[in-house]
Amino acid sequence: MRYIISSHGVAPTPAFRQMVERKVGKLGRILPKIIEAKVMLSAEKYRRTAHITLLAKRRVFRSEETAGDLAAAVDLAIDALTRQVRQVKDRLRQRKPRVSRHRPPARMPSDGEPAAGPLVVSRRVPAKPMSVEEAVMQLGLRDDQFLVFTNAATETVNVLYRRKNGGLGLIEPVA
Repeated sequence: MRYIISSHGVAPTPAFRQMVERKVGKLGRILPKIIEAKVMLSAEKYRRTAHITLLAKRRVFRSEETAGDLAAAVDLAIDALTRQVRQVKDRLRQRKPRVSRHRPPARMPSDGEPAAGPLVVSRRVPAKPMSVEEAVMQLGLRDDQFLVFTNAATETVNVLYRRKNGGLGLIEPVA
């Protein structure tokens, strides 16, 4: 992590700079992807202000706190940054995981089911009577991978499916 410490109206000692670096460095335990920390210290009459900006991998965290003492202002700013980082991490942790479109979501077996084995999802599909050309048009209008239909010419149940190479396949039962 790179530290940039600047000041306006106050001259921080090297010991104070090390203290600021140590306290900001502790945020690296919570958010390890911090790239840069910019600290701006300023003094005006009876108040001291600390502006801290953290540049993380995908986020920017900012905090500005004012107090009577410069060390107290730095502590308040770091506390505010800690709250911000924790909120973001909690939000990411509570987010629902993405489910793949091609694979059904994992399901816990109930008491009577065996723990291992493939998950079978069944769906009832009415087999409408149509020609093969009509079935090709119907499958072209849908996002499904297959179409079950009754062939009007042979009066048997056929399955029209999309092949991996982009073409179509037809399954016809043989008597």
